[in-house]
Amino acid sequence: MIVADRLIGDGVIGAPVGDTPAEQLLLSALAAVRDRRSKYGPPTEHFTITANLVNAAFGTTFTAADWAVIMVLDKIARHMGPTKTDDTPIDVAGYAACLAEVERDA
Repeated sequence: MIVADRLIGDGVIGAPVGDTPAEQLLLSALAAVRDRRSKYGPPTEHFTITANLVNAAFGTTFTAADWAVIMVLDKIARHMGPTKTDDTPIDVAGYAACLAEVERDA
């Protein structure tokens, strides 16, 4: 079990974070987002570069936020395919978090 030392609500220490499957998934997504940031840089920068390359190749007008949505859709498409993996929901949560960051930076 992953336990985060955090203050919850109005500063009262709550139950250990990570007790539920949903919390475990989000903690795993957080770890993945942090790992990718250290490897590839902030999602706004990385997705902007990727969207610009795709736009140059295909004459499209994707934004960094569009690319984050495309990555979520790609993970969902894989999940709908013949071989599901346990990390798909983690990846979807991670890319959704990246989308929120990219939109905040816009």
